[in-house]
Amino acid sequence: MTTHDDWGRDPSVRAMRRLFARMESGQGALLKRLGIPPYDTRLRACRDEARDLFEKAFSRPGAARARDEGDAAALYIQCLIRALRERGLRVPADAVREDAQIGELIGRP
Repeated sequence: MTTHDDWGRDPSVRAMRRLFARMESGQGALLKRLGIPPYDTRLRACRDEARDLFEKAFSRPGAARARDEGDAAALYIQCLIRALRERGLRVPADAVREDAQIGELIGRP
């Protein structure tokens, strides 16, 4: 087994790891505010839907502003909020700050 990790030194890999960490952190904070346990069985479908929405939105031409780690993480959280609402989980409007530009990338429900 090698202990030399060139992969982990790659700047693009490091950036993706930071992005995923921000997405996980944002998701955890959102679920905590909503009082939803992180292992709630309803979340699997919501997370899958959020991932699909995120991938579609992130690949759109207007997503260039979401290339920053913080904006990309905010885009994912907005996708997760949409998925939670579509599956009947209550997300009060005052629980999160929604971004209109990011909402346009996702599209209207």
